[in-house]
Amino acid sequence: MTEWLTLSGVRPVLLALVALLALVVTRYAVTNFRLDPRRRSFVSKLVGCLVAVLVLIVSNHIVVFFVAWMSISLQLHRLLMFYPERDRAVLAAHKKFILARCSEAFLGTSFVLMYLNTGSFQLDTILKQFASAPTSTTQHIAAVCLVMAALIKCAQLPLHGWLIQVVEAPTPVSALLHAGIINLGGFLLLVTVPLWSNSVLAVWLLCLVSAASCCFAALIMATRISIKVRLAWSTCAQMGLMLLEIGLGYYDLALLHLVAHSVYKAHAFLSVSEVAVIKQPQARSILRVSLVFLIFQALVAATCWWLLGDPKWLPSALLAMALATIWMNLHQWLLRFAVSVLAIAAYLLLGALVQQVVEPQPLFNSLLLEPIITVLFNIFAFTYWLVHHTPSRRLSQRWFITLNAGLYLDEWLTRLVLWLWPSHPIRYYQRRSRQEGRL
Repeated sequence: MTEWLTLSGVRPVLLALVALLALVVTRYAVTNFRLDPRRRSFVSKLVGCLVAVLVLIVSNHIVVFFVAWMSISLQLHRLLMFYPERDRAVLAAHKKFILARCSEAFLGTSFVLMYLNTGSFQLDTILKQFASAPTSTTQHIAAVCLVMAALIKCAQLPLHGWLIQVVEAPTPVSALLHAGIINLGGFLLLVTVPLWSNSVLAVWLLCLVSAASCCFAALIMATRISIKVRLAWSTCAQMGLMLLEIGLGYYDLALLHLVAHSVYKAHAFLSVSEVAVIKQPQARSILRVSLVFLIFQALVAATCWWLLGDPKWLPSALLAMALATIWMNLHQWLLRFAVSVLAIAAYLLLGALVQQVVEPQPLFNSLLLEPIITVLFNIFAFTYWLVHHTPSRRLSQRWFITLNAGLYLDEWLTRLVLWLWPSHPIRYYQRRSRQEGRL
């Protein structure tokens, strides 16, 4: 479009997604706050945050991109502090504020190195020069900084605690955050693939951290009772999986994941009050569940190898996990076959559609990395089924206690944050909120 704005690559899809979510969330907020005297203030802050997201998506200038990135964090901080009497929300906002500044520092460092290396402010020009030039030390540093900014933005372990405590904020804020803001780290990596994909250090860092976050967050989610807390842990796990897909070069799968997760999570948060009961899992034989999973994984990998010449280790493991879940929870053979075929067909169809949007990019040889990640996901699957389907085992009970505490990671981070920068007492924010209300 111009030197400052662009609609290339994945941007039109993300622009349409955020516009739809903005319409739904804003309409919900207007209705939800109809009796609140500060409704106009809340809606204006919400709209300001959404505008910053839209500017970020279409920006082609690294200065505009950085300003929009920072503006989103500052606007979100104001939304999180809308009810200052909620102490957990204040603590979450305090930790989020500090981590957001760290993310901006990494992103700013990466952009400065890009400019010094290319002499251009236009993102598309910078990426073309990096794609055609041999990988240098400057590019490695810029790539690592870019990956760090994305990992912090997506609330990956152990920097995830603020995302779990944000459930104390108003429901529209949770819906906006989990559906349209938390995934901006994935968007950042999708539009800068030529920069970081040639850096082995950046790719390994991205894949290992996101894989560990995905597995542990999913295990912790299964031990929680509160619906909104489960959804928050689910977001942490889903963002880890999305970043892992990007790191392994499955950009079409990552874009599909990003869009599907945003729509699902916005609906889940806005309709959370309708959930009455969580169905408890039935006790099953761990040997039987594991055997079904391994058979499906072998079949899917063999089929991919036969048709494509590549076993596609990670997609095979994920699809096998889904098929094993279907077969273990449905008891009629015809229904099992029908749902399995429908799931495979939907995956292939959506993957083909997304490939028309995402341009394939060369990625370094991942023959070693992807099998390692696949082994990690197999360990995760067996651990999940052990805790989920055999709760009476002593090992399951020990794991349940540790996982229910979130591996105690956030407690250490909270102590460190409050030691580095103590938060104001709650009454300070209450007094300031009353003063703003009088103004």
